[in-house]
Amino acid sequence: MNEETLFRMIDDFARFPGALLGIFQGTELEMLRSRPSPERWSPLEILAHLRDEEKEDFRERARCAVEGRPIDKGIDPVGWVTSRQYNEMDPGAVFLDWSSERADSCRWLSTLTPEDLEKTVDHPRGGTMKAGDFITAWRVHDLLHLRQFATTMAQLWAARLAEYRADYAGDIPPA
Repeated sequence: MNEETLFRMIDDFARFPGALLGIFQGTELEMLRSRPSPERWSPLEILAHLRDEEKEDFRERARCAVEGRPIDKGIDPVGWVTSRQYNEMDPGAVFLDWSSERADSCRWLSTLTPEDLEKTVDHPRGGTMKAGDFITAWRVHDLLHLRQFATTMAQLWAARLAEYRADYAGDIPPA
């Protein structure tokens, strides 16, 4: 990854909270805590997941690679949804915390050089990984969860307004 691509990606990282806020803001608490089905996450659970991944996954693992430190802490993103009681959290506080963490991430990312992205660390499941691998996966992770968030909201609105035909909009993909 060259410097121009890195800085473009950092700009995308910085704008992502605003993109999600556009969908999230003004949505009532009941809908933010609703799951379209028992096995799917609520919008609030998705948001809390993004916050915890920001703190404990991608940035930390990329940092380990850049700084030459081993990965010494495991993560449990799926388990955290229930063990950390994401759906009981205050959505505004979660969003502000995530936005603050994202700003910290962008400040750190802006200190990196293309050479830093080539530094590696041994990942317990992924084998040898570059800092750039984690950063690229982080960006894709954002976009996948943006899709999940939008799809979840579409499913919840279609269910809420079931007396009307949402199918005119097209098929709602699985979240």
